[in-house]
Parts: sequence; structure tokens; C-alpha cells
Amino acid sequence: MPLSSKVLEDSIRLDRIRRIKWTLYVVQIIMLAALAALMIFIMGNAQITPVLYLPLDSFAAVMVLLLLVVCVESFFFRVMEIRFARSSSAKHLMAKNSIRVAITIAVVSGFVALLLMAPPVLSAVQDATSRTLILSADEPITFWSRDPLAFQEMVEVRVTAVNTVEVYLVDGDLYDEDNWSLSEMFILRINKGAAEYVVDGEVVIDVPEADHNEYALILNDLENPGSVATVTILRDISGTLTGIVSLLAIAIVVSNIAWVAYLMPIERKYSKGSIYK
Repeated sequence: MPLSSKVLEDSIRLDRIRRIKWTLYVVQIIMLAALAALMIFIMGNAQITPVLYLPLDSFAAVMVLLLLVVCVESFFFRVMEIRFARSSSAKHLMAKNSIRVAITIAVVSGFVALLLMAPPVLSAVQDATSRTLILSADEPITFWSRDPLAFQEMVEVRVTAVNTVEVYLVDGDLYDEDNWSLSEMFILRINKGAAEYVVDGEVVIDVPEADHNEYALILNDLENPGSVATVTILRDISGTLTGIVSLLAIAIVVSNIAWVAYLMPIERKYSKGSIYK
């Protein structure tokens, strides 16, 4: 009778642990949705109109953080489940499945971190997503500091020209296509240094960091009328992805490797009396 009572008590505790675990997961998903809305629409200045801008890089950071928290919580709950499992076979199976899941998560997270941090990958993305355009005095070039989903950001503009010309990078809010003069654009330009606006061969203009800001490139060809310039706009992966997300991915890898190291002695201990092999 005491043995039956113990088995029944452990079964009830195990069921309660699982209910608490899934309730906690549901609450965290709701909190994630609220935090994502806060990050995207309030702190991230997201907008649907007139131009679509949804900073999903911030959402990705929240998602990876939640995954890390869930991983740590799942370790605690699994330890409790193994403790109150009624047989060696159940304990062995729980430990074995947890090891397999942890290894899978560690491999995927490690792959993601490698992609986000490896210089060759970043260079390949920059080369693949760069744009080359022709700039003339009659047709200024406008571009946004970040793409609509904020996965990439503009980092620099390279301007080349055969003849000597001047190029002005100005804020989109100050630029009015129907009402501007070159003298005004010269004063309002962001690229203040002579080495950044006088093109005699090639110049590189750094694009200021901004959430979602429009910029305009204007060509001054008064010194050599009719001249044009070739503009290459270079993009990088969002700093949030290469920074916060990659660090959180590494933390997930480390925590799951530690979890596997903790579970392996437990799995071996109960494997002897287990019906699962």
C-alpha cells in the first residue's frame, strides 16, 4: 500500500509540473506578443503608411531571448519530471529525448551565430545586396537608411566620376525635389569634409545610423556640365542581428551543451533498467 501511494503521489506531482510548465509557456508567448508590439511600433517607430517599415530585427532579438529563457526553464522542469517519473524506463527516455533536443538546438543556434558573425558571410551579403546607380544633376538618388524589415542597413556610399564633380548627401526631410538650390544643399549636406563631397576619382560617404530615414544624393556638375557619377550603395546586416541576436544564440549553444553534460550521467544511470534502448 505505501508503494502504491508513492506511485500515485509522484504521478499527481508530475502532472502538476507539466501543467505549470505549459501555463508558463502560454503566459510568456502573450508577453512576447506585447513586447514585440512595444519594440516594433513604439520604440522602433514602425509604420504601415505611407512607407512600410517593420523593424523585425528587434522582434528577432526578443524571440531568441525568449528561446533562451524557455530553454533554461525547460531544464528545470525536466529535472523535476525525471525526479517524479515512476520508472527507470521513463526517466531514461526523458533524459535521452532531452539530450537529442538539446543537441539539435545547439547545432541550429551555433549555425545561426556563425552565419551572423563570420566575416566571409557578411562580406558576401554586402556584395550581393549592394546597388549600383547612375547619378546626374537632373536625377538625384534617394534611398532609405534601412530596408523595410530592418534586416539590413546602409553603411556607406561610394561615388566615382571621370570628371571632377561635387556630391551632397542630405536628409530626406530637408530635401524638396521641386524647391531646392545647390547652394542650399551645399550648406545642408551631411558629408561636410572636402574629401567626402568633391569627387575626383572616388569618394566614400558614411551613411549616418538611423532607424528609418530617407537620404538624397545630389550631384553638382557646374564645374563640368553634363558629367555623371556612378554610385554604389553598400548594405550590412543589421547590427541588432550581428550583435544581440548572435550573442544570445551563443548563449543558447553554451546552455544546451552544459545541459547535455548534466544529463549524460543520468541517462547512463537509468539505461540499465530501461526497456528503451
